[in-house]
Amino acid sequence: MKFKKLIAVVGMVGIVGAALAACGETEVSTKSASTETSQTASKETKPKKEEKKEEIYKIGDTVSINDVEITLDNPKFVNASSYESSKKGKILSIEITVENNSNEEQFIDCDDFSIYDENGVKVSSYLGFDEYPLSDTVNKGRTITGHLFYDVPEQGNYELVLAPSFVWDNAVDVKWDIKM
Repeated sequence: MKFKKLIAVVGMVGIVGAALAACGETEVSTKSASTETSQTASKETKPKKEEKKEEIYKIGDTVSINDVEITLDNPKFVNASSYESSKKGKILSIEITVENNSNEEQFIDCDDFSIYDENGVKVSSYLGFDEYPLSDTVNKGRTITGHLFYDVPEQGNYELVLAPSFVWDNAVDVKWDIKM
C-alpha cells in the first residue's frame, strides 16, 4: 500500500515538474532588412523599472517566436465571392508564410490572428471563399503559406494581432501595422 502511494507521489511530482518546465520564457525577435531585435516574455514576476515600448511590426518583417518564423506579405483588397457579399465594404486578403525551425511540429490557425480597424474595433473574418483561411500543422523544418481574409471597412490602416496558440505562457502578442 505504501509502495503504491510512493509511486503516485513520484509520478505527480514528475508531471508537475514537466508542466512547470513548459512555462519557461518565450523568445520573440524580428528580422528585417535593416535591423534585428529580440525581446523575451516570461511569466516570472520581476519588478519593472521602466515600461518597454510595445513593438509594432510592418508588412514584410519576419517575426520569430520560439523558432517559428512568421512573415506577413501582400495585403490587398479583393473582390467578395459570389457566395457571400462584404458587409463592411471590402475584403482584405493577407498572405502569411510560416517557417518552423523548432524541434517539433507547430499548429498555426487563422483564429490566432485578430484584426482591428483605425478606431480599435475588431473586424470579422471573411469565410466566403472556396479557399480556406490559414489553418495547418507545420512540421519541423517545413514552411507553409496561406491567407487570412477579413471583411473590413475601406480605410488606410489596420492592426493585425497574433496571439499564437503554440506559445504556452500567453505572454506574447505580436502586432503588425497594415497600411493600405
